[in-house]
Amino acid sequence: MNYDSYQDDSYGNADPQSTRGLKDYFRWFLRRFWIFLITVFGGFFLGLFIYTNTPETYQSFATIEIKRAKGADAEVAEDEVIRMTGIGEILSASEKLKMPGIYTAIAESHLFANRAGVVPKAFKLPWEEDLGEVSSADISAGALGSMMRNWVAVRWREDTTLMDIICTHSDPAIARDTLIGVLQEYEKSAEDSVVDSSEVALEYILESSNQIKERLLVLEKTKELYNRCMELSQQIRVSEREVSEMEKRYLPKWPPLVEAKELERILKEQFSNELQQMMRLSEDERKFWDSNEVNLQNLDFDDRINAEIQLVSTRSSVLAREIEAEQRIFDNLTTKLKEGNFSKGFATKQFEILQPPILPTMPVGPDQTKILLKYTAGGAALGIAIIFLIGFLDPTVRTVSDLELLTSVPVIGAIPAGNFRGREEALALIADPKGQATEAIRSLRAGLTFLGDSRERCTFLVTSALPGEGKSWVASNLALSFASQGDRTLLIDADLRRPVQHETFGYNNKSKGLADHLSLGKSLKEVIQRSDVSENLFLMAAGSRSANPAELLAGKQLPGLLEKLSEYFDRIIIDSAPIIPVSDSMPLVGVAQSVVLVCRIGKTPGAGIKRAIRMIQDNGTDPVGLVANGLPKTRTKRGYGYYYNYMGGGNYSYYNETGDPEEEETLTTVPSRSNRRSPESEEEDSAVEVK
Repeated sequence: MNYDSYQDDSYGNADPQSTRGLKDYFRWFLRRFWIFLITVFGGFFLGLFIYTNTPETYQSFATIEIKRAKGADAEVAEDEVIRMTGIGEILSASEKLKMPGIYTAIAESHLFANRAGVVPKAFKLPWEEDLGEVSSADISAGALGSMMRNWVAVRWREDTTLMDIICTHSDPAIARDTLIGVLQEYEKSAEDSVVDSSEVALEYILESSNQIKERLLVLEKTKELYNRCMELSQQIRVSEREVSEMEKRYLPKWPPLVEAKELERILKEQFSNELQQMMRLSEDERKFWDSNEVNLQNLDFDDRINAEIQLVSTRSSVLAREIEAEQRIFDNLTTKLKEGNFSKGFATKQFEILQPPILPTMPVGPDQTKILLKYTAGGAALGIAIIFLIGFLDPTVRTVSDLELLTSVPVIGAIPAGNFRGREEALALIADPKGQATEAIRSLRAGLTFLGDSRERCTFLVTSALPGEGKSWVASNLALSFASQGDRTLLIDADLRRPVQHETFGYNNKSKGLADHLSLGKSLKEVIQRSDVSENLFLMAAGSRSANPAELLAGKQLPGLLEKLSEYFDRIIIDSAPIIPVSDSMPLVGVAQSVVLVCRIGKTPGAGIKRAIRMIQDNGTDPVGLVANGLPKTRTKRGYGYYYNYMGGGNYSYYNETGDPEEEETLTTVPSRSNRRSPESEEEDSAVEVK
């Protein structure tokens, strides 16, 4: 596997966060789908609660048409027809309809004199006290007017002169009367602002005439300059033709030809100077020539002059048409002024009511469907957010691939999750010979076998970073698996603080074991016992309780013991204490040939796994592989597979305050047999057979 594409941490290990894809997120979602269901149903019932406690609302409508501010006259040029149809004018009318003064005047009018229930009903919790209806006499006109502004909405129908005015209230009569008051007050303000139409028309004509007159002067001056340029352009064309004819008949240095070329050059320079003067005449001319500069800048002098002559001709024609149009408008306005008929067609009414306010009969809210969808969707979004937040904040390793990427150590075993807490389930190879857990143990055994021959890989140390990861279960079943294939196997319970293997195989807790051999010098015949589950499996229990397990295991006797035992057994499996809580396993790491680290998926934090591997490496060795324990099973089309997104929790406290062992982690025992023979009474069944 190539790890170069992943982000590395300070130890050179890949970060599994960088490998997460859509499948991981989907598995997060499936893993905690119950959170999603809770939030979705919670949102639905919250929306139902809000809908139930929200009062009904009504809307009254009115439609008006904005009229022309100035009328059109058939004799006035079409370009000068001024209509009240621009967006700016429509928005201006809309803002006038929302002016605070209008609503204050409505609150002071007879429509709302001592009017009860003016304050709309709002959402109220069932346990809140009902304050009753509020009348207009209880609040000031300004406060009531401010509330009315929030009731009313103005909407413009795009590309028309129509405006809809909508009032929303819990009382349909108040909604209608509010719109009636709005239209009355707006009409009053419009009438006050209208002046005599004749004066407006006269002022408009005079102002327009002066503007057109000034415009004509500028256009005529500009046209005169263009005419001069046109004359020069004609002279340039004549000069070019003469030069062309002379070049056909005479040599280049013939005096008349030289004079003709010099005249052509002078004319072009004069044309260029006149054009520059014209560009500075007005802003319009400067913009016109600037817009064409892109097409002229890459031309040589002669080609540029020819292009400029074409543009001068075009621009001159446009100016001629503009002067003609402006002159015609000016003549029409002058005629109107002389005739005195300048008030014709100017309107005094600024709007017309097309749809008067109506009394609503059906409520428009609350919208049950909209509210339920809104809160249900919000609950769904909240559930998804919580699921992903938990996933991102979870420090544990979730998948086999994450475990390998985190540690750069291969996973040589994957154990599915199962209930191994009953005595009948402690040894999976006996309780369920064809089960998934049994097959996983056999795969682990095969993986360890391929690491080397029996001499090179005789002693296996099974440990974990933290307690509760199932190392003792893996050790006991791995030892039984080696024994079942014919290997003479010894299982050593080196977890002197929390021994469990004597219970797994049905021995009492007073059985002699490793501690007795190391501290009291008990013989191997006394501390090694044959297991009843397999004739090739032997057990060395932890033995008597030791006050200093770390010092005992760190003594000089342990390496010699393992070396001696390797002469009698094909495989030696050592079940040791977790690495991080205590230092008991460190001496064993140095003497074991192979170290296997057990990690529980969804429980062991990634930092704990990396620290355990670092501690193993600090003792001069590397773990031969990892065992991913606790992988949930999921139904697939081809049967059962391992579901690699399991996340769990756990208590990593290894000892209580008194120093006594806490509750057993994952292992229990097989049934004890009443007819089991003790090693003291049956020496012929002792574990070690002297060769």
